[in-house]
Amino acid sequence: MDDERTLRETDVRVRAALMPDEAAARQVVDRALAGDRPPRQRARQLPRFTWALTALALIIVSISAWQWRRAAAATSPASLAVTGRGSIVVVEHQDGRRWVVGPPPERRAGGNYVIVVQK
Repeated sequence: MDDERTLRETDVRVRAALMPDEAAARQVVDRALAGDRPPRQRARQLPRFTWALTALALIIVSISAWQWRRAAAATSPASLAVTGRGSIVVVEHQDGRRWVVGPPPERRAGGNYVIVVQK
């Protein structure tokens, strides 16, 4: 396959399209070498734009966090009822479950027995 001629022709066309003319190249070189010119207007506005964008992002994040906390507080109703009677605390859930927290019950004396075996 002999596509060498086609590649060279394509390369020449691309290079010709991308090469600047002599006047444009001279203008770029002159601007680069001239160090006493003031900075462009856009370069001076860039820090202002950056600060404004940062402030806007901070405001948006703050409002989002505030709304999220407010929505979380509004949608979480108290689902547990805690009541205390003496040394016993009773916790009741909305679905009917109940937990009793307190000291352990006293040990009953009854229910013990002895087995006697004759020898």
